[in-house]
Amino acid sequence: MDIREIRRTHLKEWFSERNIPEKEKSYISQLLNGKAAFGEKAARRLERDYGMPEGYLDLDKESSIPPQSEWGTVASWDDTTALSEDEVEVPFLKDIEFACGDGRIQSEDHNGFRLRFSKSTLRKVGANTDGSGVLCFPATGDSMEPIIPHGTTVAVDTNNKRIIDGKLYAIAQEGGGNDKLKRIKQLYRKPGGVLVIHSFNRDLDEEAYESEVEIIGRVFWYSVLL
Repeated sequence: MDIREIRRTHLKEWFSERNIPEKEKSYISQLLNGKAAFGEKAARRLERDYGMPEGYLDLDKESSIPPQSEWGTVASWDDTTALSEDEVEVPFLKDIEFACGDGRIQSEDHNGFRLRFSKSTLRKVGANTDGSGVLCFPATGDSMEPIIPHGTTVAVDTNNKRIIDGKLYAIAQEGGGNDKLKRIKQLYRKPGGVLVIHSFNRDLDEEAYESEVEIIGRVFWYSVLL
């Protein structure tokens, strides 16, 4: 499903047990029937006006990110902190710019910080239970708000590069200079080898050929400080 279909599905579910205000019946009917544009501003306005959680309309039901009740624990640690038998350590990078698609870390990332994940959490999302190929780093910018605000810690499985519509990925593209532009985006496939690159906080999507986009890995976890 593309983002508009996801929004229509959630909107229909939301009002299946609630009354639609008379003044909005025609408009919401047009949204559900695909006769009215269902862009970012419309989605965010409906969420605010009807008490939906922020980003509710954009969440893919088949998301690779498990519900909060199923999240494993994550914590900073140092060499003096013992790990339990069910825990592994994974690198916490200073920035997405230091992440490589094969799971390596660029030498410029000197912080040496680590996060710990339970093996059961990694097993549940299909990542290696020894933590190999998993990288964590802070998200930057506001393009993925309100789902992933600036500073959110995300975890990426660099061994999982298979594109599934509506999932979140760390990607790299040529940025016009010597360095590649690395970002977290929601991806959708279109015919002809085209990728739709979606930001939660933007009205217009980008498009690029799959051959022009490097998939660093799939986002399977994130943590937000409230």
